[in-house]
Amino acid sequence: MTRRFLLFVIAACALAQEPGVFRSTTQLIQIDVAVEDKTGNPLTDLTKDDFELRIGDKPHAIDTFTATSPAPVVTEPLPRGTFSNRTQISEVTQGRYTAFVLDCRNTNFTLQAFAIQQLQKMLETAPPDGEVALYLINNGFQIVQEFTSDLDRLKEKAGGMAAALPPPVTDPAQAEAAAKETVTAFRDIAKHLAGISGQKIVIWLSTGFPDNEPSPPPPPDSEIALTEARDAPNTSFLADIDDAVRILGNANIVLESAEASYPGATVSPGNGPVTTHVNPLQMIAERTGGRFFPAQSNDMAATLHRAAIDRAAGYEIGFYGDGGWLPGLVPIDIRVKRTGVTPRYREGFYAQPATLQPAPKDLLERAVDAVNIPITAKVTRTAGNRGTLRLQLNVDANALTLRRDGGVWRTKPAFFTRFASEVEDQVGDIPLDSPELTLTQAQHDRAVREGINLRFTVKAKEGAVTLRILVRDESSGAAGTVTIPLSDVPEAY
Repeated sequence: MTRRFLLFVIAACALAQEPGVFRSTTQLIQIDVAVEDKTGNPLTDLTKDDFELRIGDKPHAIDTFTATSPAPVVTEPLPRGTFSNRTQISEVTQGRYTAFVLDCRNTNFTLQAFAIQQLQKMLETAPPDGEVALYLINNGFQIVQEFTSDLDRLKEKAGGMAAALPPPVTDPAQAEAAAKETVTAFRDIAKHLAGISGQKIVIWLSTGFPDNEPSPPPPPDSEIALTEARDAPNTSFLADIDDAVRILGNANIVLESAEASYPGATVSPGNGPVTTHVNPLQMIAERTGGRFFPAQSNDMAATLHRAAIDRAAGYEIGFYGDGGWLPGLVPIDIRVKRTGVTPRYREGFYAQPATLQPAPKDLLERAVDAVNIPITAKVTRTAGNRGTLRLQLNVDANALTLRRDGGVWRTKPAFFTRFASEVEDQVGDIPLDSPELTLTQAQHDRAVREGINLRFTVKAKEGAVTLRILVRDESSGAAGTVTIPLSDVPEAY
């Protein structure tokens, strides 16, 4: 069964930007790079000094460098009832996140069913390492299973997936609508994964969104061989492809395209598209630094495994941009100071006007917790009233904007919460206070050393399974979230 999270946002007071508070327009741009030797094996021993970066034919300093790995980050377990995003900082910044996305919008019903069966087989026989998620493109972006390393959970959720009959694509207007809906889904995926600064791999199971006007459809009750379209994409569809590449590229997402088909596949026109659009599958993948994996055998599970390990090791190269580039694609050139090796990375980045800070709703909907403001939460249920939660928050003061006002220090972070359910019925919301904090010099010094402690009481909502708490510094835009499984909250006595 497809899981859709419901969001219950608890509004808190927001602190407007005060005069004299400087917001930098400098942007950190990150590029995911895979490096292979002559035989195609990944190189895992490179350092920052092994790379050279050029932007628009000009040398540029590499400001940040991280080697990514699918190996899980080992952390000490927290006491029961204690939850923290501090334990996730290394995972979010250095880990590997792989999302399998089944494109129901552009794939024939018969081939969807085949792809689901092969995905289930891959999870049984050769599951990928690291954090894995299962998503759908079906009437928009949908979550089947959020990122987890729990293989049994992934198998269970994959076992509940089912094919969906896509809308017809029989004329130019329907083809253009399918392409634009797919671009919108990529935009939603990019927003959802925005909090991850480690390696983000999206494996797109699809026959590709249309790139030309469709041919006249055969009778819907016929059974025909799946055909391949390899013509140059129509101009209007090229614009859609460019939009998809821009969205994925600016989110530093590598797309690996896996053709959802098999040799000699036959499909019914009444069950959806009867053509594999090879060009978009290949163009989008390669322009984001990924690969296209065609359907060359009946063993799509093996193909999915190859796509999952294509970037089994990699590097995140970051540099700061001052916003001085003209809008549009800014090409990049990354070279490795070793002979016989080949780097793979996206074609560049797309310069665009400075974007606003993400809204609280966007932060609360992301796939992983925000970690720029470290938070630890101790949560208990009130004895005799299991629906009431007592929250004790410890917030890292060094991540907040603290303003000196005469002999005291002031700060006013905004607090938001979200109860999430696995059903679609809304269960309500509750406001949290956002107190302005005034600290003496001694309290300030202690807060810098030990953090700021705050207490709240909230009423849990019926049907909710998780609570996510957001702390946001409105002056800097920094944010931190911590997610609390309600089943793990003990009762206080």
